[in-house]
Amino acid sequence: MSMTIRESYHHGELRSALIAASDEIIRESGVEGFSLREAARRAGVSPGAPKHHFGSIVGLLTEVAIAAYGQLARYLSDALIEDETAEQKLQSLGAAYVRYALDNPGHFRLICRKDLVNRHHPDFEPAVYSAMAGFVLAAAEYYGSTFPPETDHAVHPGIVSAVSTIHGIAHMAIEDKFSFVLRSDEPETELLGTLLPSMLNFNWPVKDLQ
Repeated sequence: MSMTIRESYHHGELRSALIAASDEIIRESGVEGFSLREAARRAGVSPGAPKHHFGSIVGLLTEVAIAAYGQLARYLSDALIEDETAEQKLQSLGAAYVRYALDNPGHFRLICRKDLVNRHHPDFEPAVYSAMAGFVLAAAEYYGSTFPPETDHAVHPGIVSAVSTIHGIAHMAIEDKFSFVLRSDEPETELLGTLLPSMLNFNWPVKDLQ
């Protein structure tokens, strides 16, 4: 057990200790290796404590997912460069999104699991928006649209396409689905430095849709 978790527990921050323990498990073993019992063991509390404080495995993992979106927000924020064009912003933020997934595959898989995350938690949607706002707004700027859209207007299809594309690329990257085209000894470097910039060219026909 890490010193941070022990110290949190002894200071009475039991919820924080359980979240930290769960985050650690997800980082090491992914969702597949997670259990409430193991989270309790690492936090040094009784096996029933996680359910008592969070209601269920979903309650606890939702807190981990919210924290994961906070980390994703930092990745994307650090990727922004002043005076970039909208397309350059999309490429920089898209690369950071994929980098986050490669660095944190367990957390990335968790935030995609609607069965393990309560998307109605009051802090969940704000966490998602905070993380993705820069990318979505860059897409809106590129397609000459606004976000959120005006009343009675649908979200521009280009924005949906941009988000879907980068999310799909990230998912394929952590599942090693690009191995058939990445032949170097450093496939992640080749993906991020060579292949990805070409893939993140958002000059699609939907740009002209109204």
